[in-house]
Amino acid sequence: MTRTDADVVADNIQRILETRKGERPMRPGTGAGIWDFVFENVGAVLNARIDHEVRRSLGEGEPRANIISISVYETTRSDESKNIVVNVIWSFRREMRQTVVSYTSPGGG
Repeated sequence: MTRTDADVVADNIQRILETRKGERPMRPGTGAGIWDFVFENVGAVLNARIDHEVRRSLGEGEPRANIISISVYETTRSDESKNIVVNVIWSFRREMRQTVVSYTSPGGG
């Protein structure tokens, strides 16, 4: 399978959004601080904070991606744990892509 530059950008976006800020030794600014929001109620304020954090983290970690839109919603799993789902639509060299990351609150809370 031949990988394109857009595939590499997609992988980088996924890694950045799944990495907790401060998790990587020697690179404490790498990653997104979205894990800090898993216990907050989804609404306009949280959406704006996550939007800002996604744009900040991707702007620093993967500046080749052009962020088109970011949407945030909450789901409840069968074990009553909450998920915050972040959907990022982005483009790279006129090719549009979508990345979806789900953050599950630990302990079913």
